[in-house]
Order: sequence, then C-alpha cells, then structure tokens
Amino acid sequence: MPRLLFTLLGIGLLSTSYAQTFTEWQDPNINAVNRLPMRASYFAYESAGQAAANDKSQSERFATLDGAWRFLWVRDADQRPAAFFRTDYDDRSWGTMPVPGLWELNGYGDPQYVNVGYPWREQYASNPPLVPVKENHVGSYRREIEIPDSWSGQQIVAHFGSATSNLYLWVNGRFVGYSEDSKLECEFDVTKFVKPGKNLFALQIFRWSAGTYLEDQDFFRFSGLFRSVFLYAKPRIHLEDLWFQTGLEPDNATGTLSIRLLLSGETAGASVHCRITHPTQGVLLNGPLALACDGKYLRSRSLQFEQIRPWQHETPELY
Repeated sequence: MPRLLFTLLGIGLLSTSYAQTFTEWQDPNINAVNRLPMRASYFAYESAGQAAANDKSQSERFATLDGAWRFLWVRDADQRPAAFFRTDYDDRSWGTMPVPGLWELNGYGDPQYVNVGYPWREQYASNPPLVPVKENHVGSYRREIEIPDSWSGQQIVAHFGSATSNLYLWVNGRFVGYSEDSKLECEFDVTKFVKPGKNLFALQIFRWSAGTYLEDQDFFRFSGLFRSVFLYAKPRIHLEDLWFQTGLEPDNATGTLSIRLLLSGETAGASVHCRITHPTQGVLLNGPLALACDGKYLRSRSLQFEQIRPWQHETPELY
C-alpha cells in the first residue's frame, strides 16, 4: 500500500457527556462510552522530514505514558476501590505496575490457558450476559501526567494500545470514558479534562466483563495494559481518518489508487498534497491532489501508476 503524506484543514471534536454508572462492565448494551471512532493507524507529524523518519517519540505532539504507574490489585470485583480516581485519594500504600505490563507476569494472579469454554468455567455457570464477581480481578492505576504549555489550543487525545478486558478512564477526578474490545486500541478526547502542568490520570481494568463472552478463543488469558499508552496533540484543524483503495489492472503492471479523507470540520477550501514513493523507483507522485466533496468526505479520482511491482511473498514491495 502506498505511503502518503497529507496536509489538511478541519475543526476538532469533543467528547459527549455521560452519567457514568459503574455498571458498564456488566452491561452487554454498552461497548464504549465517549470512545473516539476507530480509525486508520497513523500519526500526524509536524513536517515531511519527521514523517519520513517515522519516529513519533521525537515529535513535540507526542508524550509517552509508558513506565511505572501506581497500582492496586484486588481479587474480587466488589473489593475494588470506589473513589480511587479522586485527586485527594491517598495511594501511598499502593504498589507499582509497568505499562505496558501484564498483571499475571508481575506477581498478581496466575496465567490461564483456555481452549474450550469460558475462563470462569471452574467456578461459575455461564449465564450471558452476567459475569462473576468472585475471582474477577480488578486493577486500579494512578499517575500524574505533565501536559506541556505548547499543547494549549490543540485537541489532546489519550491512546491505549490494548486493555483487557476493558478500560475505565478518569482525568483530574472526572469520568472520561469506557471501552471494551480488549485487543483493539481505544482513544479518548481529553481536551476539556486536562490543563497545562500536572494532571491525574486514573484507570480501572477488569479481568472479565460482559465483552468476555465474545472473546472465547484458544489463547492464554492475561489482564492489564498489553501495549503502549500515550498522549498526542492534534491541531484543531486536522485529518480525522483516511482510506486507501488499491487495485491492479489485468496487465499486472498498472496500479490504481483511490483516496477518501475525513476532515474534522468543513471540507470547503481544504487542500491536499500527496507524495507517493518507492524504495527503488523513487517518487511516483508529488503534488496537489484533485478532490471532490462527497458530504463530509473528500474523494480523489482513481489514480493510475505504470510499471507497478505487485506485492509477492518472495519479493515484497512497499510503496
């Protein structure tokens, strides 16, 4: 698939309000609260040079949240602390947990391998959508995060690469959102919850939730934050999502590419610069891209490229 660099215009969005109930983990009708829509995986760099280097840790728009967090683990779900997300909560007696980090590999609980049946099968008769409270481990996390002054006026997003089996998020004592889908990344707009300087981020994760009924596969069962966690800032005018559709003509040498873009606001007046390169063929396209407005989306005409080298397992080609 081609690698492209875009410069676009738009307006940011904020999370909607929600009265958090503490029972979302038991409700099959709630898969997410205030979670941003799933999107293509990309990072918006400040310059073409940074995009080419593709190291977001060097971007001023990026702040990693990986590392040691204050951590409290309880064996049964009804033992979890209720007010741990408050800014005046005393967590000095808590331990620490690395992020990314799995509880069972850091001294909390035991890894469980299940091939057939649900992970609670030895203790609880499955009764969808209910999940057990006993032996439903819960981990609570707290950490102070520094938000740079330079991020003022931008949209700030919290990114969680993977949380099993779910994730609750509070910032500075206020509920932000909830997410299931344990092997998918989730993002939350925290712009209205944070301030320049120190900010308290608090998380709570359950070993099992109503979503666990949909995750009965053959694999080791672990809990915690499996992948990296970070914050990033987006200009108020930015690209929300993008789609590439590629094709190959019958001659196996002519490639086609169509692009669809979603902006964060009005599409009128937006301009796009597109650069497509190949490691040995060099630059195939470098210039403005003609786009048509299709509601809230921008679409390109079908672009054609000659002497394309199709991807093969033996000779993989990356555009």
